[in-house]
Amino acid sequence: MMAFELKETVTHEQVGWSVGHFCTTRLRISRKMLVSIKHHGDILRNGQHVNVNESVNLDDEIHVSFPEEHPAEDMIATQGELNILFEDEWLLIVNKPSGMASIPSRLHPERSLANFVLGYYKQQQIPYAIHIVNRLDRDTSGLVIFAKHALAHHQLSKMQQNGLLDRRYVALIEGELGPQTIDLPIGQTDHSFMERMVREDGQRAVTHILKSTAVEAFMRTISQLEIKLETGRTHQIRVHLAALGHPLVGDTMYRGTPLIPRQALHSASAQFPHPGTGEMVMFEAPLPSDLFLEQ
Repeated sequence: MMAFELKETVTHEQVGWSVGHFCTTRLRISRKMLVSIKHHGDILRNGQHVNVNESVNLDDEIHVSFPEEHPAEDMIATQGELNILFEDEWLLIVNKPSGMASIPSRLHPERSLANFVLGYYKQQQIPYAIHIVNRLDRDTSGLVIFAKHALAHHQLSKMQQNGLLDRRYVALIEGELGPQTIDLPIGQTDHSFMERMVREDGQRAVTHILKSTAVEAFMRTISQLEIKLETGRTHQIRVHLAALGHPLVGDTMYRGTPLIPRQALHSASAQFPHPGTGEMVMFEAPLPSDLFLEQ
């Protein structure tokens, strides 16, 4: 199967750069990845093999062939429908339904979103491993980003670290809670491997409530929140809202009232520079019917 390839032409400002510097700067390939390419891929200059220490000249064409990727041998490819929001050579953006795990586990090795994506890759003869960028809890619905290959994953991971990956969520809570920033550390509870809590020795976690709209539903006041994550701790939104006394509707793990049969949380959008072009892109996943409240 064909590995991922990049071709770029040297411009005036890059004349005299080494091939290695051209790859790490112009093509944004990490140094670790460049070592892997040297051993398991290939770099050509005008169709000829080239050493990374050699210099580039004006209008040279640099052609990088990345190492072949293979999914984990024990990962099961599950055939089924995927709600694909966007796809190109770099990205696969999928709308995950609630009730589906993001990745397989030891007890549930198939029928996760990642299993379905692998099934789709095999069906479409897409020769890459699975690179999931943002995992969602099983009962959280919405937008999930898959990087098509290692270079895209590396660049999206750097965006996450640098705050360039803007993810927005829609959440439903009981009562009213105004826009604010929640900056409370989160750690594991002493009694549960899964459950988290606000605790002083936890990791820093920052959640921004950007908008809040209160409506009457379920014979009580429900607020629909628009939330932006600054950090990505396990159960972060769920724990932060519960700590403020406003757990998610349906989130029984964190004492939410079971007005619907799952936590009322939806990954609504993501905005970031495209890893291939650098242009700002935005993707949205429509709000599912069980979270829609007439206002």
